[in-house]
Amino acid sequence: MKFDIRLLNCLWLMLPLMVWNIILGPRIMNERITSDLHSPKWLLIAENVVRIFVFVLPLLLPLQLKDITSKAGLWVYIIGTLIYFASWLPFLFAPQSTWSNSPVGLLAPRLTPFLAFLGVAFIGHSWPYGVIAALFIFLHTWHGVQNQ
Repeated sequence: MKFDIRLLNCLWLMLPLMVWNIILGPRIMNERITSDLHSPKWLLIAENVVRIFVFVLPLLLPLQLKDITSKAGLWVYIIGTLIYFASWLPFLFAPQSTWSNSPVGLLAPRLTPFLAFLGVAFIGHSWPYGVIAALFIFLHTWHGVQNQ
C-alpha cells in the first residue's frame, strides 16, 4: 500500500478548527465542559485515540474541488465550521446564560463539529473518514453527557 501525501490535502481544512480550540479552549471555564472527572478512563483514552485519527487522517485525503461531491462537501464544511464556531460563542460571551447551562447548549460544541468533518469526508471522497469522525463525535458527546 502506497500513501500519496500531497501538499494540497484536507489537513488544511482542519487548521481553523485546531486554531480555534487552541486559542479559545482555555477561555471556557464551565466545568461541565472541561472536566474529565465523571468519565471512565477507557472512554477518555478511546476519545483521544480516535481524535488523533480524525485530525491526522485528512493529511492523506486530497483537497480537490473538481466534482459535485467535493464542491458540496466544501459547502457542508464551511457551514458546519461556522455552526461549530457559533456553538462556542455563548460560552465565551454569556457563560451564565440559560443556553450555556442547558443540556443542548452544553452538548452543541461536541455535536456540531461533525458537520465540518462530514464536509472533509465528502471533499476527500472518504466514507471511512466519515465513519471515524462519527465514532469520534459519539465518544466526544458521551464524554460530555457524563459531565451533566
